[in-house]
Amino acid sequence: MAVARLGYLGLSSTDPAAWGPFGTDLLGLMSVPGEGEGVFLKMDDHPFRLMVEKGEEDKLACTGWEVDDAAVYEETVAALESSGATVTPGDRAGAAKRCVTEYCVSEDPAGNPIEIYHGRTDVGGAFESPQGVSRFITGNMGLGHVVVPAPNQDETHAFYKDVLGFGDSDDLSLPPPAEGAPDMRIVFLHAANPRHHSLALFNFPVPSGIVHLMFEVSTVDEVGACMDRVTKAGVPLMATLGRHCNDNMLSFYAVGPGGIAVEYGCDGLQLDWDTFEPTTSTIADIWGHEYQAVEV
Repeated sequence: MAVARLGYLGLSSTDPAAWGPFGTDLLGLMSVPGEGEGVFLKMDDHPFRLMVEKGEEDKLACTGWEVDDAAVYEETVAALESSGATVTPGDRAGAAKRCVTEYCVSEDPAGNPIEIYHGRTDVGGAFESPQGVSRFITGNMGLGHVVVPAPNQDETHAFYKDVLGFGDSDDLSLPPPAEGAPDMRIVFLHAANPRHHSLALFNFPVPSGIVHLMFEVSTVDEVGACMDRVTKAGVPLMATLGRHCNDNMLSFYAVGPGGIAVEYGCDGLQLDWDTFEPTTSTIADIWGHEYQAVEV
């Protein structure tokens, strides 16, 4: 039993309309209608991958983790319940909004919201990027990855491995952000697909509940073109162009509406987990990725 991929993300936003032009004009995603109010953004043949709805805060609302079929879904629900997690079945209206056959709502030990589902519906529609992006790297690897806070990192790490079937990719430790603070540590986890990581756990609290989300395109030229659009629009960068050590991703980080960071990159590693040995790292980047504090 294992989670297969990150299927969709939901965000709560004080200004969901701002995600429309940010997603389409800058990132090259396609805006599509969805159930209820909100902004729904499409990046492949799935009905949408990102939904942004009105809320009192700018924060992560849900991570939609896909399993392959109804049998695995039932096994996963049972594993969640056995772990002591509260599991709430989704209703028909919620399933219709998410375009899934069945889903449930829970949370990890750090309080991050998770949803487990199977049977994505309305798959097969054409994707046409308003900015000419040829394709996003999705398919059986899902939409990309998400990094969430987990101050109780060891407990949360064990939950994703033992309950949801994730595997280790890399364990990165970096110098503390301030004197007297603990080291920064990011644990990278892969789902049952070749993407280096679909999830990472950061050992500091983050008010929005999300450190960043990542979209991957197929060429460095598309990364560069997006960075040009972002800088021309005056959108601040959280990190300049650079290449990560552990997953080889060449990317930059833009600050989206409400301060939600988006990594946009290419060249991410795809791995064979039968032969891969998890790594331990103390260096984040081969070059670049100069991080900067940004006021939102």
